[in-house]
Amino acid sequence: MDPGYLDSTPARPPPPGRTSNFTDPESRCYQLIIPIAVFTALIVILVSLRIYSRLRITRSFGADDWLCIAATILTLSYSALILKLLFRPGGGILGIHLWDVPLSHYIEYSKGSLADSVLIRITNTTIKVAFLVFYLRLFSPVTHVRYMIWAGMAVVITFCVVFVVLDIVACAPWPSEHGDWLAPSLLDRCDRIAVDLITAAAYFSVITDFYILFIPLHQIPKLGLSRKRKIGVSLIFLTGFLATCAGIANLVVRSNKKVFDPSDFTWTIVPVYATSLTEINVGLLCHSLPVIFVLFTGRYSNLSKSLSSWVRERRSPWHSPRQSPHQSAGESSTNLATDDSVAPHHSTIPSDSSLSGMRKFIRNIYRSRAQSSERGDTTFTTFEDLTSADLSYHVQLKAVQSKQTEGSRECIQA
Repeated sequence: MDPGYLDSTPARPPPPGRTSNFTDPESRCYQLIIPIAVFTALIVILVSLRIYSRLRITRSFGADDWLCIAATILTLSYSALILKLLFRPGGGILGIHLWDVPLSHYIEYSKGSLADSVLIRITNTTIKVAFLVFYLRLFSPVTHVRYMIWAGMAVVITFCVVFVVLDIVACAPWPSEHGDWLAPSLLDRCDRIAVDLITAAAYFSVITDFYILFIPLHQIPKLGLSRKRKIGVSLIFLTGFLATCAGIANLVVRSNKKVFDPSDFTWTIVPVYATSLTEINVGLLCHSLPVIFVLFTGRYSNLSKSLSSWVRERRSPWHSPRQSPHQSAGESSTNLATDDSVAPHHSTIPSDSSLSGMRKFIRNIYRSRAQSSERGDTTFTTFEDLTSADLSYHVQLKAVQSKQTEGSRECIQA
């Protein structure tokens, strides 16, 4: 086919009153560039904090962390691919009207579109498997939960393999088509199979999102926590519902012909890509949040206690055992730094003068462990057992797991 013809012919004739513009067409590329920039920054920050937390704080780097790193690489790769498919900055065709797209660029997009549908399915599956492996670390002693997790991994991986094979077979040229991406047989086959396949994948993604949310939530009532703590743990797990909402939005957008018009898909597909990007990025962020929660819990707890003490002293300064009505505000502030609630110093714990910030938090963790050791405690069974370090729900669930494992061993020995 004549290259000049491909460069000068629009992929679709313009509607009445419009003319094709191959040089400077109307664009909505910014609607994808902005979320990609925001999500990329958030992912880099939170995943870095997750890795730091697992390597330096909890020292429990595991398979779910490796999967998180793999999912991060895949997510960033998908964002880079979308940028390449955009009219600006990548020189693709997304974000402009189809009648402003020359046939030569449409052919290139067909190759990129196949890569994007395969890549997002692999990315989505990797994130789901990372969630399930994380839950396996927390709930592995519970037999039926362990079976639920392995069954979930088998289903999502199998679906991903089937999807990738069918998508490539449907939308890549067969040997008989001699690499022609505009072959009528290829276009007809891809339209018949790929559209239904991608829609089925959207439904499957939402269903499996709810399944993955159900696994930890149905175990929370069985934990030895107060009602307030159970609500807090539930809210942490429910952050994953944000990714589920993005998946539902993606499904709704695909099904709404007023929003997504296939006859002008290069323009109307932008919201579809936006919700797809949101789904995988928010899913990855939610996978990291529970782990990095340990970095902030202790500092929040100490700040809350200091603020409460300050408020009490301001309300009743004459009742303070350390401050008389004639003492200055500066002395009051100094006294706050030596609250009686602070645990006694242990010889193996560095002093406050040599530590600050995150290292103080680490010191508090060691202090809480030392206090538990003096009391003869072997595990934490409820959140009320925590000292001022106030570790995240992750530690508590692992403690419950340890207790359940010990109970199982005693039953076996009996």
